[in-house]
Parts: sequence; structure tokens; C-alpha cells
Amino acid sequence: MEIWLKQGKKQLRLPILPQEVGESGEQDNKTEIVNALGEVNLLGLPKLETVSLEAHFPDKPMYYDQYSGYPSPKKCVKLVKKMKKNGVIRFIVTPLINYEATIEQFEWKYADGTGDIHYTMQIKRYRRPVKKRSTKKAKKVTVTVKKGDTWAKLAKKYTGSSKNAKKIAKQNKMANKKKPPVGKKVTIKP
Repeated sequence: MEIWLKQGKKQLRLPILPQEVGESGEQDNKTEIVNALGEVNLLGLPKLETVSLEAHFPDKPMYYDQYSGYPSPKKCVKLVKKMKKNGVIRFIVTPLINYEATIEQFEWKYADGTGDIHYTMQIKRYRRPVKKRSTKKAKKVTVTVKKGDTWAKLAKKYTGSSKNAKKIAKQNKMANKKKPPVGKKVTIKP
């Protein structure tokens, strides 16, 4: 297992694995009392998952290190604090977790005379807000008919579908004409 915190070009692989790694998540369910039925559970949307980590950044190599050449404890603390301040990170726990997250809480302290820095960290999944689709109403367009234009071509160009050809001809009170007259101004309403 590997645990990574990544943010742009900055990344930190935790040199010491925590004793435990687990994820907790809740569902925003509600219960209601319904006449003649009793209590019912109304399913809600999921809340964001959280992961709590507790370990240390070692000052000197240890037999249980995950890899060699890791940054000093001070550099690790600075990097985590910078990532926390800058916002969204990529949180990876191989092979189970790989998602955008934020560092909600980070506490550290020198606990013994070894130079190691002990820390606790709380990571919370980040979910980007969904952008609402534009509800702008399409405007009507007036065009001058050119040589070679047909109702189908005009419909395709201005509404996206040639199936609207009859509708456009009818809107312009020319439903009985096969082609729009060249030079005529035609109004197209989506």
C-alpha cells in the first residue's frame, strides 16, 4: 500500500504508513412517521467520505520506512500545510482510493527526542459543484434567402435539424411552396 498527497507538481508519498487506514461515509437519510404505516426511511444523498491518518515523519531511516530518500520531517510538514492552504489535492491510497480531496485538519508535534514529527490528518473527499446548463432562450432569426437555399437547409443551419423545415415554412406562411423564394426575408423561430 502507498499513500500519496498530490497537488499540481507538488507531491508527497507518506514515508511511514499509519497503523490503520479506513474511510467513513454517511448517507443523508431521514425518517418520517406515516399514518397507518409507521416509521419509514427516506433515502437521501451520500455525504462526503473522510479518512483519518495518524503516523509520523521520520527524522532518520527506520526499518519500516516505505521508501528511502523521503523529505525531512520539517519539509513534510511545510508541504502538507501548503497543500492544505491551497485547497484541492489528489488523495491516493493504493489500490482503494483515488479522488480529489481537501486536508480538513492537520496537527503535528515533536513527541520524543528522536526528531520525528508525529501528526494526525483528516482528509475529506471533494466533490465539485455541478454547473447548471444555460437556460437562455434561443432568439428568432431573420435571413434573406439565397440561391440554392431550401427549407431543409435553412432548418438544419438555424435549428440544428432539417426536420423543422415544414414548421419554418408554415411560420412564414409558405407551407405550399417547395422552396423559399430567392431574396425573400424568412423568419426562423427555434
